Amino acid sequence: MEQAKYLPLAFFKINPNFEIMETSDKTSQQFLYGDSLLSVLDEGSHRKVLAYIQPEIPETELEVVMRTKEDPMAVFMLYVKWEKDIGFILCQKKGEQVDKVAGQLRQLRTRLADTDFALLENKEALEEAMEQVNLLSAPFIALTTQVALIPLFGKLDENKLAAMESSILHRLYDSDYQLLLFDFTSIGEIEKEGLQKIIQFLDMIRLLGQEIIICGLNPDHATAIHQYTRFPAFITTSNLQNAIQQYVIKKIE
Repeated sequence: MEQAKYLPLAFFKINPNFEIMETSDKTSQQFLYGDSLLSVLDEGSHRKVLAYIQPEIPETELEVVMRTKEDPMAVFMLYVKWEKDIGFILCQKKGEQVDKVAGQLRQLRTRLADTDFALLENKEALEEAMEQVNLLSAPFIALTTQVALIPLFGKLDENKLAAMESSILHRLYDSDYQLLLFDFTSIGEIEKEGLQKIIQFLDMIRLLGQEIIICGLNPDHATAIHQYTRFPAFITTSNLQNAIQQYVIKKIE
């Protein structure tokens, strides 16, 4: 699995004793660590990791606090997959930019609701913040030169999808990407108009020649989809780590 070092996310290959067997280049760029996976975790996350990252639990994902070179208390999502006694772990930092900009947007909206007419000057700033939130709600993460991950965040509405459409299509134009993983894990409410818009968008991508994998749909998402429309026959997986294991890790092993 020599090519795993080139993954654009922090990656650990471990044994059941949590000894680190292999990492990606991104790992050494983000972390200072010893021989054990525990050395890169905040002590408050040790109990959770010891309980849930073990060969008896073949697949899991959990939120932990990790010590990066820039932040000793950085929040990460760990996506874990065991093959016999070998554990594969991908580490994705949670979207600080989304939270920060969304907070700024809420503050502006609250102040405007107080009918402070002087804040009309902030109309342009409000629109720019809203646009930035929408764009950050669907970041484009290149996993390999041919595979990209698009994790969706928050409420899936028409305005957010319109903003992300132009951003993603721009990244796909004249690129070598062949497979896109759309992760719905962090999506909350799905509006009818938003659902119709993303189906049109996914169909457009498929017409351009890229294959689409849908992952992370929960029962609420499924209910909304069946209520509003017929979802096209895209390939779906139960969660993100299954998709990465099947379509990324196995292809580079």
